[in-house]
Amino acid sequence: MPKPFSENEREHIYERLLEAGRECWERYGIRRTSVEDLARRAGIAKGTFYLFFPGKELLFMAVLEDSHKKIKERLMEVLVAGEGSPRERFVSSVTKLYHEIKQNKWLVSLMSSDDEYRYLLRKLPGEKIEQHIVGDDEDTERFLQLFGVADTVDVKAVSAALRGLFFLLLHREEVGEDRLDSAFRLLLEGLALRIFKEE
Repeated sequence: MPKPFSENEREHIYERLLEAGRECWERYGIRRTSVEDLARRAGIAKGTFYLFFPGKELLFMAVLEDSHKKIKERLMEVLVAGEGSPRERFVSSVTKLYHEIKQNKWLVSLMSSDDEYRYLLRKLPGEKIEQHIVGDDEDTERFLQLFGVADTVDVKAVSAALRGLFFLLLHREEVGEDRLDSAFRLLLEGLALRIFKEE
């Protein structure tokens, strides 16, 4: 019987799996990456992979959630350090988030490939997708609370609108690569005008 991993070993292997997931996602995409590829990159046996994740799609979802968490932490740092009116800080913070996402090649590959995105959605359990959306809504509510407007807007509608903004990356060709950033900014400023009516 194999020796169980210590908590420290489990944490270390989990982090290596996340890094392997990011590398494979960027290099090969989700569909063309196998569990063998991920295990080999993480330096573990294929059987060990299944001690952490029941399939590669849940690992990729964990990579996505880990990256979202880190990006949101940086977003909060920008928000706290920012100057200007609440509307200006909101626009500045969400714009920073947009540029952070654009810098992650593997994340842009998901956002710019409808095929990859739909594949991941098809393969993930419905409750995992719902949990992710609820998490987005909760993050949006906390974000809006920092501006003191969470009670004056429909938080779920704002959360959905923000998701919609980021889905522009899925349609970068249709929008036009040369107009993507300015279209994002225009839509974001319009949303900000609706949220911060008093300014």
